[in-house]
Amino acid sequence: MTDMDERFYKIGEVSEMLGIEQHTLRYLENNLKLKIKRDERSDRIYSESDIETLKLVLKLKEKGLNTTAIKLALENAEETEETGMATRTNNTDLVELVSVARKIVEQNEELLKQNKNMEKRMEKLEEKIERRNEEREKKVQEFLDLWKSEQGSKNKSWLSKLRGK
Repeated sequence: MTDMDERFYKIGEVSEMLGIEQHTLRYLENNLKLKIKRDERSDRIYSESDIETLKLVLKLKEKGLNTTAIKLALENAEETEETGMATRTNNTDLVELVSVARKIVEQNEELLKQNKNMEKRMEKLEEKIERRNEEREKKVQEFLDLWKSEQGSKNKSWLSKLRGK
């Protein structure tokens, strides 16, 4: 089948075929950076290949993958195609894509966990710094009070107190 013979579908038809809302198709196109063709009126027109990609995306979403993981899996599949390795959307490819996407999700979850740990450590350090600042301010205030009280008397100087003499 040549490019001229290829059938294209409007967004309403694809929405009906896949059983999803039109706004969901637009969302997937934008977030997954899908390259959907447009007609002369700038309406989206979907090829059979686009529909197969969307079916794959929906299967991956059913498996529990988020949009970011699906985008990375699609980019990986695209790179594989571009390097000359033929890819087919069969069960093996789907399993491989799901496996890659799961690894990405796991890595993402691990990074989020590490980020939370870092945030907790940062909070503890900030609290420690705050306590030290309060202690320092208290000592400075004590010395200022001592200095002010000394200004009128001939007692031991604040400098000798500071030195411990």
